Amino acid sequence: MLISLFGCTTNADDTVHQKRIEESQQWNGGKFQNPERVPDVGWASSLKMFWNYFFNKPDGFLPESPLPAIPFDIAQWDNNQGLQFVWLGHTTFLIKIDDKLVLTDPMFSQRAGAFGWLSPKRYSKTLASVDILPMIDVVLITHNHPDHLDEDSIKVLITKTRKFIAPLGVGELLEEWGVSKKKIFELDWWQTKSIDNLAITAAPAKHTSERGVFDKNMTLWASYGIRGKKHNLYLSGDSGWHEGLYEIGERLGPFDLTFFEIGAYSNLKGQMEVHYTPEQALKAHQAVRGKLIVPSGWGTFDLGLFPWYEPIERFSTAANQAGIDILTPKIGEVVGPGKVGGREVWWKPFINMTE
Repeated sequence: MLISLFGCTTNADDTVHQKRIEESQQWNGGKFQNPERVPDVGWASSLKMFWNYFFNKPDGFLPESPLPAIPFDIAQWDNNQGLQFVWLGHTTFLIKIDDKLVLTDPMFSQRAGAFGWLSPKRYSKTLASVDILPMIDVVLITHNHPDHLDEDSIKVLITKTRKFIAPLGVGELLEEWGVSKKKIFELDWWQTKSIDNLAITAAPAKHTSERGVFDKNMTLWASYGIRGKKHNLYLSGDSGWHEGLYEIGERLGPFDLTFFEIGAYSNLKGQMEVHYTPEQALKAHQAVRGKLIVPSGWGTFDLGLFPWYEPIERFSTAANQAGIDILTPKIGEVVGPGKVGGREVWWKPFINMTE
């Protein structure tokens, strides 16, 4: 199977697809690698992390009641507004730019992971049904971890999506789940797929990939620049701080709006290097030359050894101290730069309830 910049073709083209992978500067001959070394976590540290996650977490790490969510309604969108978006939980955003609808890392399932009832459970609401979504021009996937590439969510989106864009190697899984070869476009870092006037460019990130025990880093991970006629956006995906962010800012920036994950950090060596802390996300936003930043990857799943509100509290405090302009919308709230909304400190009452 070949998944080229121009979509998937057939058969003998397996070798061509493999050649694309082998020619990638990110491929070291056996797997993909980061531009800056990431130490292995190790089995002992991993077991300790899992033990602490399941058995040593004190009460109060989750909100007492579901966080507020505004029911999604496409009729609320302003057709005259050039750029709008809605946060649908975790790192899933529906973005309208140049009259194109881009859906990022769709995750609508109740558990985030491949371990059934052991996987983190959603504690905030999402869409009542994917059926209420309009036709999507592009589903944009940053990497293959189950909380970013969810099989059930992809399958129900197949008939509602015109194109799927993903990093090198990820397209094979999409095809296995039933996505047409013609809809899939794989990108290496710095490659661009144009959709009418929209240019989507894969960019470096410092992370990992795997869906099981034996497929570590066999597919690539990426961040993205999304450039339209009037607006330019940046999607961080999962990543840790890396010096390549400055190059992203030089080559693809400045950005009107950035989306940075802030809620999966850890002090465990091998994990701390591949996820931003809230403060690092703000530093990265400045490095890529962003103007307005939206935090993601918090308020949906319990993914760390800290209370649910810690990421957003640290983020908002650090942003205020640095004078960085932020948007912190509720799930389901329609937001656009220059439009009222997305600036309420809505989570504060829920902290008091938790404590």
